[in-house]
Amino acid sequence: MRVERPAPTMLVEQPAPRAYRDPPTPTDRNMSRLAEGRSRPTWHHALVSAPDLNADVLAPFRDSGIDRHVTLLLGAGASTSSGLPGWDELAVRLLLKSGAVSSETAALELVQRQDPLLVAEAAKNTLDRWDHRVRAALYQGLQDLSPSSLHLAAAGHALAGRTGETTVATLNFDVLLEDAIDIEGTAEGRVDDEVSSTAYVVHHLHGIASPSRSRGVVLTLSDYNELLGDHDCWQQRLLSRAAQEGAIVIAGTSYRDPDVRRWLHVALADSPVGNAALVLLARQAFGVSRERFDEIKSALAGQWRAAGMQPILLEDFTDAAQIIRELRHLHRPRYRSPQQRATELWSLHAADFHVRQPEYSDALDDDARMLRDAFDVEHVGASLWLADGAGSVGRYASQDRTYRAACDIRLVPSGHDSAWVAGRTLGAESIVFQNLDPAGTNRWGTVLALPIRVSFAGLPDIATAVLSVGLPGTAEAFSMSKAMWFEQVLDIANAWSERLSDSLVRASSRNYDRQRTGRQR
Repeated sequence: MRVERPAPTMLVEQPAPRAYRDPPTPTDRNMSRLAEGRSRPTWHHALVSAPDLNADVLAPFRDSGIDRHVTLLLGAGASTSSGLPGWDELAVRLLLKSGAVSSETAALELVQRQDPLLVAEAAKNTLDRWDHRVRAALYQGLQDLSPSSLHLAAAGHALAGRTGETTVATLNFDVLLEDAIDIEGTAEGRVDDEVSSTAYVVHHLHGIASPSRSRGVVLTLSDYNELLGDHDCWQQRLLSRAAQEGAIVIAGTSYRDPDVRRWLHVALADSPVGNAALVLLARQAFGVSRERFDEIKSALAGQWRAAGMQPILLEDFTDAAQIIRELRHLHRPRYRSPQQRATELWSLHAADFHVRQPEYSDALDDDARMLRDAFDVEHVGASLWLADGAGSVGRYASQDRTYRAACDIRLVPSGHDSAWVAGRTLGAESIVFQNLDPAGTNRWGTVLALPIRVSFAGLPDIATAVLSVGLPGTAEAFSMSKAMWFEQVLDIANAWSERLSDSLVRASSRNYDRQRTGRQR
């Protein structure tokens, strides 16, 4: 089953500005080359999304110690993807609850211009029932909560081995990592460096604050000062042991915490040659454009290298999740990077375009009939998009039209801030529901898009396709009747996952038969 249950996060979005929604398209000459399989157009940015992760991006991991032991350390980025607040937003909520400021604007100004730890200290001194207040601020406004791609990837890596084979640690208070592990195993959240022979332990370096309980929360200046004064704290012992045993892979953190900087500095000072600490830096975490990130990435990488860590520059948090999925496979014979696998799927469909595109259009027409009933509407527009392995996603087939040639496929950029719903869906690996601009020329009022994960024999799945559904009305209205259509949509998405995965199996079988026939001759 490719679309995971529990259900993926559903993002309801408002329309992007018109100018932002109309990016330039590749030239006809590049599109013709695409159809002929000679080359693909490039969007001229060095960073990549999950289907575009190439061998060069993954090379630093091969000799990092991952074959001996892996420690996964997740920061706030893993949980903000699930809808939880980042540090600044949490501090603002606590300030407002304390009554120290009267407006959100004033609270944000204070957080940005003062030491955030001191701000939290002031809020703690004003509020009673501190642990309860922290939990209330952390989970404020959330109706449900599901693990993000990073949580699921870290859990999957741990579950693929024995308990204790992977060290899993987090800087977050929530227990979403435990929830992800509990889907197929048994998790145990701890605020110490003890291990278990019967459960997969998640070490919370800054404590636990689940919706119902708190333990060992580190949030204020005095909390951090106490930790920094203890040179033999359990967190230091855990990370020092991790540096001795193998690779440390860090994702979703901006490295602002003074205690974490000290712990890793001490741990890495004595680490053996061949054991590396690698930090996955997603542009998404910095909230800047590709152009601005291009300006700062050299300086950013230099800062992390100066701290003794190997920076890996990425586009989205989901790229970091895909890298974690790849770690157990990098040393296998005939390993192929996500980019090679996505390109394989794209090239197969470009080469067989005249056969597959009409077939897929008919299948989408069948899907559209079921979706009309599920959504209780007269008309829908269903399309299948495929990633090309070069930073773009193209509308390969639609239920209400057929294309004459592969060069007619329109390619648009993929990534968390793509102007296109299909591009953002690949970048988020989540269901996206976006209302379209009613003043524009759009045929539909809203678009629902789902990521499609494709299986590659012996290697991790990749979200390398998207099913999009154009609908009349608004995303908010359909969200109210989710029980009517959600399972039907997931079933259709899973059917496309199986269809695309089977296309690779059949192509591999045909290639094998041709090679065997050639040898016999």
